[in-house]
Amino acid sequence: MKFKIREDKPDYECQIYVDGKLVWHGLNPEGKYGEIVKRYPSKKVSIAWKLIEGILVPTFEIPN
Repeated sequence: MKFKIREDKPDYECQIYVDGKLVWHGLNPEGKYGEIVKRYPSKKVSIAWKLIEGILVPTFEIPN
């Protein structure tokens, strides 16, 4: 399977959910995640990545 890198469109999109409901989507979640966590302090906030095509294998570390 060959992958083409499209210059005009990103290959993925970040999505932020609150209690399983999509509340934001875009390419730069850094500022929005903190804003959403503050807006919904007692809710479960999660992040997902939607791919146009292909497989995403995230690697990250959650700070204590």
